[in-house]
Amino acid sequence: MATALPTPVTVDYAGGTLAREQVSLWRDGLRRLRRNKLALGAVIYLVVLALVCLVSLFWTPYEPNVIGTCQTYQLPTAMHPLGCDDLGRDSLSRLMVGSQVSLAVGLATAFIVLVVGVVVGLVAGYFRGTADAIISLLINIFYGVPPLLVAVALYVLLGSGLINIIIAISATVWMDMARLARGQALSLREREFVEAARAGGARWGKIVFGHILPNALGPIIVQATFVIPIAILTAAFLTFLGFGVPPPTADWGGMANEGLSSLQGGFDPYILLWPAVALSLTLLAFNFFGDGLRDAFDPRQKR
Repeated sequence: MATALPTPVTVDYAGGTLAREQVSLWRDGLRRLRRNKLALGAVIYLVVLALVCLVSLFWTPYEPNVIGTCQTYQLPTAMHPLGCDDLGRDSLSRLMVGSQVSLAVGLATAFIVLVVGVVVGLVAGYFRGTADAIISLLINIFYGVPPLLVAVALYVLLGSGLINIIIAISATVWMDMARLARGQALSLREREFVEAARAGGARWGKIVFGHILPNALGPIIVQATFVIPIAILTAAFLTFLGFGVPPPTADWGGMANEGLSSLQGGFDPYILLWPAVALSLTLLAFNFFGDGLRDAFDPRQKR
C-alpha cells in the first residue's frame, strides 16, 4: 500500500505561512495575558490613570498653581480630600496635573528609545562587521558612565524644560533596547524567510524593517514597557533634586520634595504621602504589565 507523501509547506516571506504563524503567536500571547490577574489589574490602573490625565487637561477641582486656595498644611477634608500643601494649594488638583508630566515623560522617552534603539540595533545586527563593532563600542561607552550623571549633565547643557528632560533621560536608557534589537537581528538574519527575501532581490531596508522587525516586535514591545517606569522614576528623581520640571508646574517628584521639607518641619505628612503613593502604584503597574507581556509573548515561558 502506497504511503501518501506529506504536502510541502512553502514559506511565503511576503505574508503567507509566516504571517499566519505570527498572528497565531500574538493570539496565543493575548490569551495568556488575559489570564494574568496582576497584569490585568495593572492595565485597569493605567487606564484610570490615563483618564485622570486627560480630565486634568480640562478640569481640576481647584487651580493647581493658585496660592491660598485653602489653609497651609490643611489636613484632608470633604472640600479638599487630599489636603493642601505648604502654599495652600489643593493637593488633589496638583496630583492630577502631575500625572501629565509623568506619563508624558514615560511615553515620549519610550518612543524615542524605540526609534533610536531599534534602528541602531537592527542595523548593527544585520550588517555586522565594522558597523556592529562601532555601535557596540558606543553602547559600551554609554554603559560605562553613570546614567544619572549623564542625565544631569545633559539637563544642565540643554537647559530646563520638559522636552530637555525627555532627551536627557532617553540618552541614558536607549542602550538596552539597542542590544535587544541587535540580538534579534543577529538571530533572524539567517532564517529561511530572510534568505528567501535576499534571493528575491529585496533591498536591505525592506529585509530589516519589513521582515526582521515584525518578527522581533514581541520582545521589543516588552522592553519598551520597562523603559516607561525607568523614565518616570528618573524624571521624578531629577525634579526631587531640583533638576527637573521648574516650579510652579505640578510634578510628583517636586511634590515629594516639598512634602519632605514639610515632614522634616513636623507639618502635614500627607504632602509627601500622596505623590509617593502615586509614583509607587504607577511604577508597579508598568512593571506588572511588562512582566505579563514577557510571560505571554516569550516562547521560553510557555508550558
